[in-house]
This record gives sequence, structure tokens and C-alpha cells, in this order.
Amino acid sequence: LKTAVLRQRDALVAKDGGLRRQDRADLCASFQAAVAEVLTAKARRAIDNYLQECPDTPLLAVAGGVAANTAIRSHLSDLCIQSGVRFLAPPLALCTDNAAMIGFAGLMLFADGGRDGFDLSARPRWPLDTTQPAMLGSGKKGAKA
Repeated sequence: LKTAVLRQRDALVAKDGGLRRQDRADLCASFQAAVAEVLTAKARRAIDNYLQECPDTPLLAVAGGVAANTAIRSHLSDLCIQSGVRFLAPPLALCTDNAAMIGFAGLMLFADGGRDGFDLSARPRWPLDTTQPAMLGSGKKGAKA
């Protein structure tokens, strides 16, 4: 999705010699709508699976920076209403990106003398289960994990 936005931006720059304010607004709105649609579709599948296992306690909780996006929050809230599932999200003031928490945890480890080597490979798609083979998604030319 990010690559599609980048290509669209580059096409507009090539065609018009730059980005107009409206172009920027349209690109951002389209990106937000696409993210909200994808997250809602994935949440719908997760809710369907969850309801098969725990039909008595349906709840969808959303947190972090994504929960601060009012469009995404609205889509997920509407999905929960349609599905008969309780929706839970913190107040907007508490919906912050996890990067600050991760940075602070790293600072505390560093202050306590914790050090890691520089031998860790940078991998943009790190697998959750390293014992399983890498899975290929649609459009990928090969394993990136």
C-alpha cells in the first residue's frame, strides 16, 4: 500500500511538475480509507473466528497509535455494532504510538548496563515463529523473512 501511494505521488509529480495541496489531501485520504478497509476486513475475520470459540464474551479492544485515528476507530466501532461485539478503546489522549514506550524501555536497559552486539540482522519482515518456514504473500517475489 505504501508503495502504491509512493508510485501515485511520483506519477502526479511527473505529470504536473509537483504536488498540489489537493493532490496531497487526496492521497492521504485514499491511504487512510484503504487502511481502514483492510483493518476492518481483518478484524471481521478475527471476530468471526473469535465468536466460534468464545461466543459469550465478545470484545474487540484497540490500542496504540492506530486507535487514535478517528476513521479507523469509527470503522471498527461500526463493525462491532453490526457483529454484536463490545468495542473497547482508550480515550484518544491515551492512544499513543508504542515507539516512545520501546525507546524508554531501551533507555532503562541501557542505564542498567544492558548492551547488545551489532550482529543482529536487519529484517523488515521478522517472522513471529522462527521455527516455521517463511510464507509468501501475494505480490512478493520471494521470502523476505
